[in-house]
Amino acid sequence: MLERKNFMPINYLKKERFTGSYQGMRYKMEKAQIGEGEEAKTVLRVVQWPEPYSFDATKDEKKTSMDTSFDEEGIEKGIDWLNEEYLKHYQPF
Repeated sequence: MLERKNFMPINYLKKERFTGSYQGMRYKMEKAQIGEGEEAKTVLRVVQWPEPYSFDATKDEKKTSMDTSFDEEGIEKGIDWLNEEYLKHYQPF
């Protein structure tokens, strides 16, 4: 399963997206804005999709995502969500 030690710190995610893969599942974490103007909020967007293709080469209907808080707790929630997605969609029975 995915563990926190394999992901980048929040300071990295402030400037760059982080991508990776795990046994048939690809994923990325990145800083995202939702809303506009004074209503805008920074979130951590976590997306997963099946291998073998890159994010851009994969059809949107094959991707799932979640937004969480842009902090350490958000990274941990994102990792938990990725592990849940892996168990639902990729783990061999």
